[in-house]
Amino acid sequence: MNQISGNTAAGSLDPSFGHGGVVALPNWARSIAVLPNNKLIVLTGASLQEPITVAQLTEAGALDPSFGDGGMVEVPVTGYRMLVSHILVLRNGNYLIAGYESGTAPTRKYVCQLLKNGQLDKTFGEEGLATIQVPDIAVADVGQRARFFSSPEQKLTTDGIYFAGEQIAVSEQDAKIYFCAHVYSETRGVEGVLFRLNSDGSSDTGFNDRGYVVISPGTGSNIRLTSLMVQGDGVLVGGGFISATGSREVAFLKRYDQRGKVDSSFGEGGTVIIPNGADGRTSVIYSVALSDSGLIVACGESGKTDEKEGLLTVLNPNGSFNLIFNQGQPLYADFLLNLFFSTSVFQHGGKIIVSGSGGGGYVVAARYDLFGNLDPTFGGKGWVVHDSIVALAVESSELTADNKIVVLGKRSLQKSAVRYLG
Repeated sequence: MNQISGNTAAGSLDPSFGHGGVVALPNWARSIAVLPNNKLIVLTGASLQEPITVAQLTEAGALDPSFGDGGMVEVPVTGYRMLVSHILVLRNGNYLIAGYESGTAPTRKYVCQLLKNGQLDKTFGEEGLATIQVPDIAVADVGQRARFFSSPEQKLTTDGIYFAGEQIAVSEQDAKIYFCAHVYSETRGVEGVLFRLNSDGSSDTGFNDRGYVVISPGTGSNIRLTSLMVQGDGVLVGGGFISATGSREVAFLKRYDQRGKVDSSFGEGGTVIIPNGADGRTSVIYSVALSDSGLIVACGESGKTDEKEGLLTVLNPNGSFNLIFNQGQPLYADFLLNLFFSTSVFQHGGKIIVSGSGGGGYVVAARYDLFGNLDPTFGGKGWVVHDSIVALAVESSELTADNKIVVLGKRSLQKSAVRYLG
């Protein structure tokens, strides 16, 4: 376990952050993002009984009194039963919030833009809100009686299948907003939909001539989209293909070009499949990150029967497997039982930081070099476990400007931010 008292080595909990490196977040916290000044922005609002808010934390993890009312701003979004899932910091200092409609047959997703002070940007969408509706998607594209998933963990179609919520990303080249979600229809099962909005929140009809593209896994399968990343003039989506019988999935990455068409120059015809081999292994990608040189790191989980291992692989910009990292093969980490990696970042200096859960559900962080070796300068052995009284599941991770790693952890409804020294 990681010791924090007086320890300033890489992989140690940051003693200058909260209580020994851990900050309890406001109730119903859903997402965090790191600001350029190492402050944090926290999004809350997972309950219809709770208002949607954003809170700003100082670098030390306390509520920032310079922001809103004592560090918090309530977002005045009203209309239908809306919950939130992600917050994203834009280069101009504004924020994007992605959300979804609650209910048993939801038909709306939404994106809203906030100004630096947390107030709605009334020039975005309609009074700050851009709404995406199932009826906007042609019936011929998704089949009859389509509907969005109503929550990030709603069970659909088959017992044992759960699907993650929507993802959001923004292009630094042209400020286009990418947003992906799952859609279900009785005739075609679970498919993915990738939308593109203009910077003002309007639908970008130049993307696949519709403003969206449907990502279908093919006959007899369902799809799970768990990662979204802008790559140059295109966009990467990843996750897993799931058989209709409910067995676990095959991990994949797909690339779409600026026109919303599958980029056939990426991988094999636009798709990279992470090979499962012949031993019954199944895999899914949870996170994708890009290095300054264009390398793609994808992480997730893999395993046989009920045992999980952390999945980590590095690709070249064109989707080919990088032959330097683990000799071009996916890396399966098993330094803890039931290990999986849910988030990844490229750290300054060419190191890969992954975070996830293992060893009974505790927060795990590990650092690898570009050859696929654990870096022993991180925590003494290349990986650390957050030693708390209770287990925390990892939801996301961010890298600060000064090379520290902030992890969003979850236990039941309580969320915590954990910061490691880099």
